[in-house]
Amino acid sequence: ARSNSRSSVPPVKCYHDDVAPIRTRTCGFFKWAYEVDNVLELQMLAIEKDTKISELEYERDVLKGKVKKLKQSTTELENQVAELAIENTEKFHAMETVKADKKLCIMLFMSWVFFAFVILFK
Repeated sequence: ARSNSRSSVPPVKCYHDDVAPIRTRTCGFFKWAYEVDNVLELQMLAIEKDTKISELEYERDVLKGKVKKLKQSTTELENQVAELAIENTEKFHAMETVKADKKLCIMLFMSWVFFAFVILFK
């Protein structure tokens, strides 16, 4: 009858989902059958917590991936801005050179006009 009563109690499992052996002790320790339900509830809570942790870790990894992509995009945009700045600086210097060339041409033309004026009205 004793072995029969043990088989009617559901097996107690540890947190690794292994069946825990039932032992008797001389110190008087025992566990009521209803306490096994509490252990099962705790095991279910532990499983739920593990699931939630896994979900949060997955969400963290997804967010890390998004952050990585955003950092790459930021770097690409910074590089593009730097290239545009260099290009605009080069264009500005080219425009300044063209302006200087125009001024030189105007001054040369004016000197020829002045020279012609001096020679003609001398």
